[in-house]
Amino acid sequence: MNPQTFERNKSTDRIVPIQCVRGDTLKDLDIKDRCFLLMIIYEGTAHFQLRGISFDAIGPCLVCFDEKDSPKLVRKRALKCDSIYFKPTFLNVNMTFSRIHSESYEHLASIHDMFLLKPFTDTGRYVFPVFDEDADHLSRLFSRVERALREQTDWYWSCRSRSYFMEMMLLLERTYGLIEQNEAVGCANKIQNPHLKKAVIYIENNYRETVTLENVVKAASLNHSTLTQLFKTELNMTPIEYLWHHRLVVAKKFLEFTELPVGEIASRCGFKTTQHFSRKFEEKMGSNPTTFRADAVATRKRSF
Repeated sequence: MNPQTFERNKSTDRIVPIQCVRGDTLKDLDIKDRCFLLMIIYEGTAHFQLRGISFDAIGPCLVCFDEKDSPKLVRKRALKCDSIYFKPTFLNVNMTFSRIHSESYEHLASIHDMFLLKPFTDTGRYVFPVFDEDADHLSRLFSRVERALREQTDWYWSCRSRSYFMEMMLLLERTYGLIEQNEAVGCANKIQNPHLKKAVIYIENNYRETVTLENVVKAASLNHSTLTQLFKTELNMTPIEYLWHHRLVVAKKFLEFTELPVGEIASRCGFKTTQHFSRKFEEKMGSNPTTFRADAVATRKRSF
């Protein structure tokens, strides 16, 4: 598999290194030296062999392989799976295979807020179980990536598909952090209380919509005061503050690694107006979204 999506406008030569396969049968998993593979297994079981070991992927879960892997599907049962075959350069042109596997990559990724892609590159763990709520969210995000690549409604089609894929990567990073307890992944890995975990998952899966404290309280199955105290104790912020925090985390990624208009980013991240987004962003980051984007790109170009 050499993942490619061609722009339908024949006057350009734009090709993006990603391909979505809905209802993937996982036949002939030829990714060696070609691409990374992210599987979303919603239901059923897939049994793989890789590097002399055998393992099961039982839905709902995510399965991650990098270009060094040669997975073989041995058998499957009642499998419902969507797959995304991609090269890391889809996320950013600097994320080549050689650079991602280099000793310096983690340092560069940290400086430039790039994805570490540890779920793909860390050998020994390939399967990451997900919450049912996350499985539904992943299904929606997969559909948005696939639709953006297929319909190509405007010039921003590749940026838009990348932005949806980045949301999937953020969810994967959180899942990886919860399992590996990796401090570099983010604050969600610190959560121990199951009610607080439910609240955070609800916020991170619904941040683009109107979210009220009552919504979060209901998702957590806890009263207002207790939940607020849990947020303050474990995350040092209130539930609504965490909502704004997560919206800005996603918006920051969009600004750094896509060319989507600021107004679209604001809407996608749950802000009612561009002005409100700009004000909140400047309060947090110290510069307005346009300036932040220009500085981030210029700094990255100098570094690489």
